[in-house]
Amino acid sequence: MAEYTQNMHILIFGASGHVGTGLAHHLAAEHRITGVVRSRPNGETAYEPVVVPDWVDRPRAVNEELARTGAPPVDAVIAAVGGWYVDAPLIDRGIAAFDQDYSSYLRGHFAACTVSEALAEEGGGGSIRHLALNGVASVEACVGSGAISVFGAAQEMLIRVAAAETKSVSHRELKVMAPIGGDDRNDLRGAVETVSLSEVADAVIAVLTRPEDHEISTQLSV
Repeated sequence: MAEYTQNMHILIFGASGHVGTGLAHHLAAEHRITGVVRSRPNGETAYEPVVVPDWVDRPRAVNEELARTGAPPVDAVIAAVGGWYVDAPLIDRGIAAFDQDYSSYLRGHFAACTVSEALAEEGGGGSIRHLALNGVASVEACVGSGAISVFGAAQEMLIRVAAAETKSVSHRELKVMAPIGGDDRNDLRGAVETVSLSEVADAVIAVLTRPEDHEISTQLSV
């Protein structure tokens, strides 16, 4: 498998979020970054936006839009999909909220995997590196995180199954095991240590550069 060290074309799902925006900023100096977004962002971004409002429902529309815009072949995909919140207990929030979290979190990761498989097919079977980001809620029953913990745990199995069933995509997952700095949704009372976005970017590139040197699910701790 060829090693990518620079000038990758990286496609980011969740590019408009805190983590996706930060990764684009840190990676854009050495790599071409394209971000899949639901609406065109205001102002300049560190990524080239590809606007597909319903990409979770129609993941192949992402591939069609990339082809329409004449984008160069994609080398790697980062799925920074989902979010974080603290809310009422999981059962109290009800089935509608559970379904909404499923749609925005696990279903989004499934759609991103679909895009990566299609990119590999379009590239004549060439390998695509696919990295899904996850967090501490996937291994701990974080009170108030609701379905984020449930679907975070399921996400690892999604990536493991996808990895077992394909020869054209190197599926990996990076679990960030501490709050990411700069995100005001995190409760940092009590001197909680954080992981910086630059540290996450370094770990992301390490996995994408040599996926064979990393377990399917890798943890990034403080």
